[in-house]
Amino acid sequence: MRLFVLRRIALRGTYTLILACKTPLKVVIGKLGRTELEKGIYLYTGSALGKGAVSLEKRVARHRRRCKRVIWHVDYLTVHLEIRVVNVVCVGVNKRLECQVNQQILSKLNGKPVISRAGASDCKCSAHLLSLKQQDAKTVIARLKKIYGTYATPLIL
Repeated sequence: MRLFVLRRIALRGTYTLILACKTPLKVVIGKLGRTELEKGIYLYTGSALGKGAVSLEKRVARHRRRCKRVIWHVDYLTVHLEIRVVNVVCVGVNKRLECQVNQQILSKLNGKPVISRAGASDCKCSAHLLSLKQQDAKTVIARLKKIYGTYATPLIL
């Protein structure tokens, strides 16, 4: 009898974390400084274009963990009990689309930077960590799916 092992192909792409802040929270975001988060919805857009530990699935799994070494600006939020990753909208692509997606979120969802340059230290965007006025995560997911749909078929992780 032969056993075949199917290997999953590591997904590469761009993603947006939908974060819910349950209560107001004061947080220091690395060298960017201190800010106050209100109760509500926050978005972080990034890319994961590698294999293995830096694949899209592994990157998202890391963002969902509370216990981790704080590396990225968004980590300063996701380690707090008051912050929960509600959902992730993404596309499997082999190119970095985070800045284009982020610009659409700024214009179409009226996103506002949480703090200048947060999540955008490697590009010219104002920030990739944004707050939204909308409180309904389902509406945000639907609108993000439309944005991502302009690039490829959106996935929900």
